[in-house]
Amino acid sequence: MQKSRGFTLLEVLVVLTIVAILTTLVAPSFKSLIQSNTISSNVNTFLADMRYARSESIRRGGDVVMCRSDAPEASSPSCSTGSGTGGNGWVSGWIIFYDLDNSGTMTAGDPLLRVQAPITSMDSIAEVSPVNKFQFTATGRLSLSNATQLQFGGGNYANTVQRVVCVNVGGRARIAGDGNSSCSTY
Repeated sequence: MQKSRGFTLLEVLVVLTIVAILTTLVAPSFKSLIQSNTISSNVNTFLADMRYARSESIRRGGDVVMCRSDAPEASSPSCSTGSGTGGNGWVSGWIIFYDLDNSGTMTAGDPLLRVQAPITSMDSIAEVSPVNKFQFTATGRLSLSNATQLQFGGGNYANTVQRVVCVNVGGRARIAGDGNSSCSTY
């Protein structure tokens, strides 16, 4: 009697069926995991840059501005006044600079401290009330008169995956929760 090595066609089909079933069950949750990680990474980058701008304003004893820019990687970037590229807000990128002349805009003598390239992995970072810049004073407070709220995500992200970031007049930013949250209690 000769011993047979290998798999039968029936065994291969059973294994392929099991793999197909597991793949269809895992794929949707894997997509949600990737989206959640994308949002978290971008929120953390934004919050880190906010903290950096605030600490630099205190350290330097003058105004430091973090502003949205439609072309942050240009040779001489400038702050945007519109609603961002395609109306998607801060997803177009931002710059941080030391505002030597306290004009609130980037001029030739203002040192550029940090640049964030456009975020291509996300749809939008939209403001509830239009805010194109955060100008920190020497005490680390914002020169804005009211708090603001930004929503990270967009149309391709479920509200449960999106994140809401609140920025108060003291210059502190925090995550309020998912896309269903608001900053009203802040």
